[in-house]
Amino acid sequence: MFIRCNSALSQARKIIRIRLEKYPWLILALFGTLSFTIFTVYSFERYLAFQTNFFDLGLDTNSIWRTINGYDSWTSLIIPSTPGHINHISPILGLVAFGYALVPDPRTLLLIQAAAVTLAVVPLYLLAFRETGNQLLSLIVSGLYLANPALHGIIRFDFHVESFIPLFVFLIYFTYPRQSPTMFYLSLGAMLSTIEYSAILGTGIALSFWLATKRLDKRILVTLLGSLALLAIIVASTFAGVFESWNWHANWLTGQFLGSSPAFWSSPDAFLASLTYGIPAKITYLLVATAPMWIALPKYSSRMIPAAPWLAVVILSSRYSYSNVNFQYSVFLVPFVYLAAIPFLYGILRHRRVILGLITIALSVTFLYSALSPTASNWPAANPLASTVASISNGLPQNVTILTESDLYPQLSNKAYVSLNYSSPEPPQYILVNFDSAWYNWTSPALGFPLSSRDQTERLTSQYPYQLVFQDQGLHLYRLGPG
Repeated sequence: MFIRCNSALSQARKIIRIRLEKYPWLILALFGTLSFTIFTVYSFERYLAFQTNFFDLGLDTNSIWRTINGYDSWTSLIIPSTPGHINHISPILGLVAFGYALVPDPRTLLLIQAAAVTLAVVPLYLLAFRETGNQLLSLIVSGLYLANPALHGIIRFDFHVESFIPLFVFLIYFTYPRQSPTMFYLSLGAMLSTIEYSAILGTGIALSFWLATKRLDKRILVTLLGSLALLAIIVASTFAGVFESWNWHANWLTGQFLGSSPAFWSSPDAFLASLTYGIPAKITYLLVATAPMWIALPKYSSRMIPAAPWLAVVILSSRYSYSNVNFQYSVFLVPFVYLAAIPFLYGILRHRRVILGLITIALSVTFLYSALSPTASNWPAANPLASTVASISNGLPQNVTILTESDLYPQLSNKAYVSLNYSSPEPPQYILVNFDSAWYNWTSPALGFPLSSRDQTERLTSQYPYQLVFQDQGLHLYRLGPG
């Protein structure tokens, strides 16, 4: 019996090896399809559970919708201009807008994001196979990337243009040595069009290539100069206020990275406070985001050069979101972990038990820390009021003024004048709030939201003749009547 089972296992391994050698793309397609399906379903469920909010699905959706419907210029979408928009340098949103125009629904952005995160596995696999010639190792690297809990953070937290960064980073590295430079330059331009921090990544990538090749070729030079040019624009706008005439406020860069926290360089006490802030969280984050390639990172440090500035930001920052796997910022680190993993795993290829142990560690970390893990306690479930809110949204004219709260904002983002912070001298025509939601009482003076939805609703309904036209559980819809 034992001999028969052993023979069957040997035969199965042989069949798998033959199939793998002949059709490796089938395994990659299986990984990708499974990941894309999980990412999409999870994102859609969060939307229907009212777990997405104004930051940033609602903000992005409303900005894109207003732009393609002629309420704002394209400039307001792709650079930090008028208040209420993205407040980032993100020209890539111009391309995203075309996809959104085909199906104008917030979930379209979530679908695009899931596709971008998943498709990054294709150039990663091709790069790994070119460098190692080993299909199994290339699939292992690809699978570990898709299983990274820190990568899942961007799926968990609304829509962000940072989701494109792994795809473009892997494309840059894959196309760098190819004869035709076209795809390399397109990938570089696309990466630099995602968000301002990509200028730091581009500079690091150029230095990484330069160190690896020991020469400064045209592609490295273009990468370096393009990144430095974007960085110069950002620095000039931050410290000199040269774009204030475009409503691009001064001290912009500091605000992006530090928020309302004091600059860590302002005093020794501020530096110490930032350095010691959330030390256990920072350590946990770094271990989880890089698991289990901890040895690979210093061993192949040249490939980690682009990630070094972000590692410094994580260590020195006092912002909670920078040291949490459930936010989008991990994309500034994660791609380079797997670039370093390729030569590391290739170097220990003969030690199959070691590689199997690393895979086991990686999957264990995923099950323990990923928001998408089957063991996660916060897997979203559609809110019973989701269809009701969708019906209300469809029934409201697109040009009416609406006051709402953060978790309901994405559902109303295809309206021209929806707001969380109503400051017009004329009262809004409609108010849609949920008394049972934590967002109903949310305020953030540092972000420009000093009054909660409750405060605004109570003030407006006491001063103006609003009528309660719909109520379902805690959901209340008010309409301004004649008065």
